[in-house]
Amino acid sequence: MQMTTPTQWQEQIEQVCASVGIQQVDLLLDQSAWNNCAVPALKMLRPEVPWFSLFSGTPEENLLDQAPLLMRLDLAHWQHKAWLEELMTHCAADARLVVVISPLPFEALSHALQALSQMQWGGQAGLLRYYDPRIFPLLMSSILTTDQRGEYLQTACYWGWLDRDDQSQWLQGNCQVHQGSIEVSPFLELSDQQCDLIGCIGDAQKLLDGGNFDGLEESRELVFASLYALVVQASQENYFGDLTEYVRLKL
Repeated sequence: MQMTTPTQWQEQIEQVCASVGIQQVDLLLDQSAWNNCAVPALKMLRPEVPWFSLFSGTPEENLLDQAPLLMRLDLAHWQHKAWLEELMTHCAADARLVVVISPLPFEALSHALQALSQMQWGGQAGLLRYYDPRIFPLLMSSILTTDQRGEYLQTACYWGWLDRDDQSQWLQGNCQVHQGSIEVSPFLELSDQQCDLIGCIGDAQKLLDGGNFDGLEESRELVFASLYALVVQASQENYFGDLTEYVRLKL
């Protein structure tokens, strides 16, 4: 299986932008547990790049080097395109990058995407890391309700990411090209079952990264899907033992 190269993904992004008549691309960069901070480099780009920390106005606001950053790059400017290629090369395969192709004004998009990272569960507030491309596809396909999924789809014409096999994936949204404003809920109310399934993604990813199941398939996405299904099954059975052993017995 051939991975999507940074150059190929950049070409795809430009083609998708052109198909909807948009000259800009918005990127969500997850900086958590990263040894870099993108902000100094962002500030040096010319023309200036609009950017926004999803932690703005929250108790984590001062953790700028760990924050998910939204930035808007203009594909007509070579410095912006060079920075895009840099991010594709160093962050995409590391599950740190989600592409958002949206006609919304930057401020409107910033506040919408920030609201979509706020969740409540059992009266407790929390952070929903939907901008992690290992989590986003399952949120959209099976965990969120139709109404909750609609909150994300209305913000963009397209969402894009690289999967675990470094293959580019696209999800079409329903934002209108000439749309100028948007209303999203201030937070997502998640059920016990939804939070449990999100936790299962993390458990299955740990099993995948542990290396014990590397020989199952050539495709890491297929292996992950098998592991995730078994982790969900273990959770439904209220199994509290060693997940690696549980999966080994079931495979």
